[in-house]
Amino acid sequence: MKSTDPFKELEEQLMVTDESKDQLRSKIMQSTNERKKSHFKKYGWIAAACMLFIVTSPFYSTTMASIVAKVLPITITPQISDGEPNPNLTSDLFKLVEKEGYRVGSVGTTPSPFTIEVSLVLKDSTLKQAKKNLESKITNYLYENGYDDYELKIIKAPEVPTHEGSDGLNKEYDQVREIVKEVFASYGYAEEAEYELAGMKGAGASTIVTIDMPDHIDESKKIIADIEKEIKQQDLDVKGVEVDPFNLKHRQQDNRWSMISSDIYDAMAGKSTYQLAGLSYQVKDGHSYVWIKTDLDKPLPQEQIEEIKKAIQDYLALPETKEQIRGDEYTIEFLLKNGKSFVEITNQ
Repeated sequence: MKSTDPFKELEEQLMVTDESKDQLRSKIMQSTNERKKSHFKKYGWIAAACMLFIVTSPFYSTTMASIVAKVLPITITPQISDGEPNPNLTSDLFKLVEKEGYRVGSVGTTPSPFTIEVSLVLKDSTLKQAKKNLESKITNYLYENGYDDYELKIIKAPEVPTHEGSDGLNKEYDQVREIVKEVFASYGYAEEAEYELAGMKGAGASTIVTIDMPDHIDESKKIIADIEKEIKQQDLDVKGVEVDPFNLKHRQQDNRWSMISSDIYDAMAGKSTYQLAGLSYQVKDGHSYVWIKTDLDKPLPQEQIEEIKKAIQDYLALPETKEQIRGDEYTIEFLLKNGKSFVEITNQ
């Protein structure tokens, strides 16, 4: 029976490429140079230790990664900039895996424990072979970017079942949605039509069209009557229309802060320094509340708290973020494990 060498196997799993070392070296030097001179004594020795480790050691280690996570600055990037998605962890990994010749089903993350899941649409490769090819490359990317507290899952994407007649249902849905948008626009509510979320439930003669109606629209009854009339004229297989009123201003604000809170959370998730455990947000009486939960038993050192505040304030000052906020009142808090707030940023 062939014997295995566990140390050789460990080496293969933890080896970091020279390219990754160079990338990390560049980031450490840049972050060190950007810090104020008064911070040099606090951070300079850490950067020096990282540099020495990178030069002398071929291995990735959790200790090293933790140091890297502390040295690299917090960079909060808007999801959308100039109408285009910005690079982030999931999009970068998506591109990385595609570059290796694999078809990606999805890339996503879940909190507590922070888990990165990559699903692959496999045809000419086994999952075992795909993991062997991809794990080290993904690990190197995470190492370069200071991720040191995560679980990585590479899985086979589930097959999407096809149902007979599903194409017909999709076509009918598209027709209904087009009717709804055209009728809303004809009354001068083209913007609102983007939020009415026309859907369909049931099948065949029992199909019901569901419409979320902004509650500030005075002509709502006329709009619904026109939608029903147009559906009948096009002879669509629909039984009726159900309407649910909602506050458009509230929903728009809720959508904006969904993105803003995710931007802030994603910048620190997967890094043991911050021990993020969850995210929640709420819009109440026009005020946006964001709570970022951690597994910390006590507050971080004051220097790190100030760094978090500065990173968030810099992000909130970006033109793209300002456009998202639109003058909203907000409060952003970081919570200890017991629920007590230890960082608060508010414009009130």
